[in-house]
Amino acid sequence: MGQTVESLTDKIGRIVAERQELRAVGAGVDVLEENRRRLAKAQSELSQLLIARHLPSSQTA
Repeated sequence: MGQTVESLTDKIGRIVAERQELRAVGAGVDVLEENRRRLAKAQSELSQLLIARHLPSSQTA
């Protein structure tokens, strides 16, 4: 089963909360970078899903 807009929105929320916690406990640069990359990937996936959802099908090719 693929991701949905809703599931990715939830995932992004969890990654952001994790990032806030990592910052609060003084996590290292490497850990924060890995979190940032996961966040960027999820945001990119969300953007693609939103484009696919809202772009008329004749324009997706």
